[in-house]
Amino acid sequence: MAVRHIRNYFEVKPMLKALVVDDEYLVRMGITQTIDWAEYNVEIIGEASNGEEGLELALVHRPDVIITDIRMPYMNGLELIEKIREQDMLVGIVVLSGYDEFQYAQAALRYGASTYLLKPINIEELANTVRSVGDEILGKKQLSKRYSQLNEELASISKQFWQDLLHDQLHNEEFISNKIKLLELQLEPGKAILPLSITFPPDNGLQGNTVGKALEDAAATILEAHSFEQLCLFRDSHLEWVMILRTGEPELAGDSARKLGKQLSEWSQQHFGQALSVGIGKPAGEWNGIVDSYRQAVLAAQRALSGIERVLYAEEEAGARCRREIRDALAFIREHYAGNITVEMVAAAVFVSPTHLMHLFRKDLNKTFYECLTEYRIEEAKRMLRNPKYRVYEVGNQVGFTDSKYFSQIFKKMTGIPPSEYAKTYG
Repeated sequence: MAVRHIRNYFEVKPMLKALVVDDEYLVRMGITQTIDWAEYNVEIIGEASNGEEGLELALVHRPDVIITDIRMPYMNGLELIEKIREQDMLVGIVVLSGYDEFQYAQAALRYGASTYLLKPINIEELANTVRSVGDEILGKKQLSKRYSQLNEELASISKQFWQDLLHDQLHNEEFISNKIKLLELQLEPGKAILPLSITFPPDNGLQGNTVGKALEDAAATILEAHSFEQLCLFRDSHLEWVMILRTGEPELAGDSARKLGKQLSEWSQQHFGQALSVGIGKPAGEWNGIVDSYRQAVLAAQRALSGIERVLYAEEEAGARCRREIRDALAFIREHYAGNITVEMVAAAVFVSPTHLMHLFRKDLNKTFYECLTEYRIEEAKRMLRNPKYRVYEVGNQVGFTDSKYFSQIFKKMTGIPPSEYAKTYG
């Protein structure tokens, strides 16, 4: 406690930055030279002879307080205040007004001025007013900065929570419940969570950070036309972003999400010259169904990536496009991917010939059996590499690759980076 008090005692309070705007030279000189502004913790960062010059200086120097006259050439004080407020600048404005300009001073308050002083100006009153207005603005700026920091911290917590949850890393129900309350993610009756897997093609040559910021901005704009509430958007791997939506209309979510996905894909085509693929999970009205829904979205995105359609809804796609033999084969892959499985083994398990099964994979999924098997193995490898308890050299063997060098080659081909770099970046 004592250390904190000592630190606070010696903390230096930031100097307030003030800008003086008045068309009369003598008035400006009187304000800037007569007062020992340092004694009031104020620094005069500039002066202007009209509103136009004042606006330019304000945009460059971002003052805490502007001291302005009302009647000036080119741009008067009221116009200056209006322009400043249009810029959404957090700045206090002290208006200097003559007795015959009282109605303008009142108008200035309506335009967003902090206060006004009547001429002739009392120097001490002006200095105390500037300090008082400036301290209030500084407090608001510090509060705004703290809110921004808290929002960033919550966003970081939210991303980590969703990433851990979707990859089945969370098993403590009390911990999950506390995070849901903290992030205000409660699922009310009639609402559902909808995961989207947004995937770029391999070897796209795009920088992840650049893509992420552009995708966030595009998603925010596109979502304005939809009824979804975006809970989180984060980069899950080198090629995949995950968007978590909450909907109050689960029965209509599929159609709306398809439209959203199509708009995102078209935006990517226009912005980057290549379309992204979007897989949409089935709406989950309960927390215990979200992980399965996300896995559906990932698989749908993978199929979309190699198919003609760029947006696939897992529920519709699985039912309409995949016949029983394919669904059973995919289930066999999910259960036995870590072993040395072959198309002959899977064909026997689903009661068709190997040749017919390979034909069905190509027809229904537009992929070979071994492409689907490899994709699933790499997805499981990514999941394991995000967990620090797994060693990189162990992962390949545990997902069905007997040759570690071959595993690294395939992993890099499909994700764009080697397993070791993936573990270092996302683990």
